[in-house]
Amino acid sequence: MAINADPPVLQIELDTIAQEISYNGTPKVIPESYWKDTLSTFLYPLWDSDKDKLISFHWYTNGTYHAKRRKFLKNFKTDAFEWKDYEMEQADIPEATQLKDKLIEAFYLIDSLENEDYQKELGRLYAKQRIVTPFSVRLARNFLLSETDWVMVTDSPLDADTKAKYTLYRQKLRELTGTAEFATEVENTKFPISPDFYTEVWSKDFPGIDYLTTPEQFLPLGKHYLKAFREKISYYLLQKSLTETAYFPQLLLEYENVRAAQLAADETPTAYEFANSENSAKKDWLDKIIIEAQAELDALGGS
Repeated sequence: MAINADPPVLQIELDTIAQEISYNGTPKVIPESYWKDTLSTFLYPLWDSDKDKLISFHWYTNGTYHAKRRKFLKNFKTDAFEWKDYEMEQADIPEATQLKDKLIEAFYLIDSLENEDYQKELGRLYAKQRIVTPFSVRLARNFLLSETDWVMVTDSPLDADTKAKYTLYRQKLRELTGTAEFATEVENTKFPISPDFYTEVWSKDFPGIDYLTTPEQFLPLGKHYLKAFREKISYYLLQKSLTETAYFPQLLLEYENVRAAQLAADETPTAYEFANSENSAKKDWLDKIIIEAQAELDALGGS
């Protein structure tokens, strides 16, 4: 009695429209850099050209394949050119095998390529930070504040006079987003000179004038700080994006779990009161974090 051979199983598939590779049923999106620099070059001209585009390629476990293409042809009935899908004639098996091997190689490279794309995205964000915006001014102000946090600790080595200068400096940094320049001409937003600059430079040129008591001690340094903090801004934006993507949905899930557990325990299904102070504190904390995160997302989107 004859035994039928196992039917062929799809092993690898390339979908050029979705820019995706599937290997043994597992799909992965092809990074744009690898698609443009490597796969497109490999496919041209046998598999893909300007007027004869590869749509999909399927390779099966029995060594067979089929490919769908889209060709730019003239319709003589309408006297117009149009795209028409068709099944590609079988190329030589060695050439198809080369394509199959290339796609498998790409499948395993994608994880490392994604890390490379991370670096390229960082470079893109770095290059993007060339224009002074309300958002870049706020970030620069925040970075300047964070760099002077050490001054405010109880065991700071600074004397009382210097510490007072830094306290005033930090106060003026916080106030700069409320100035007329920030609201109307953000590039001309004036930053206070630092206590070190005042002591080492300004006070020697203008002796007898107290720190930050004259308009001349506030300078339009938006472009300077944008340049100085450009890399730091890029890292901040990228990490912020990754953090929000990874953790904000989980935060919402945890919040819903807390609410669902309380509702299940409540005698009144519509009541949202927590039964004890521990749960109440947890709810308040989650409420606060979600409100702050959403407010920051809204502010980022509007800047």
